[in-house]
Amino acid sequence: MKWYKNFVVFWTLLYLVFAFVGRFTTSNKEIFPFFRWSLYSKTPNTLNFPYVMVTKIKDSILQPPINILELHNVHHISTVDMNLNVKAFYYDMLKCKDNNETYQGDFFKILPNDSEFNLYEKTIDLREKDYKSTEAIVKILSVKNNTTHFER
Repeated sequence: MKWYKNFVVFWTLLYLVFAFVGRFTTSNKEIFPFFRWSLYSKTPNTLNFPYVMVTKIKDSILQPPINILELHNVHHISTVDMNLNVKAFYYDMLKCKDNNETYQGDFFKILPNDSEFNLYEKTIDLREKDYKSTEAIVKILSVKNNTTHFER
């Protein structure tokens, strides 16, 4: 039994040495996977995430609108990659809106021509105990015939 106690103490001390050495000697203040010292101080209090709801594909009107992540048979992109595309589109559209530019990206090529969809942003305040009651959905823009129409 003494061997096990020494084993646990040795590896605990070695783990802590790596954590402290990483804290004071590396540029990003950690040696992965030993401790992330600033994990909770950099965690945001609100959660914002964009999503796209498709209302029309070619001649087919979708009632109710369907999340673009669920349309695998149309765009043939994995859910993870599609989610990254939506986030990139969201940030690009915010830049375009701020700079009064037209969108020059590839997101319009994901769906067939004559498709229509809306970009939304969902915000949740994680400081509240009942965070689901703080959910707010804002429509950012509509896309029809590959032209964007920003909401006010």
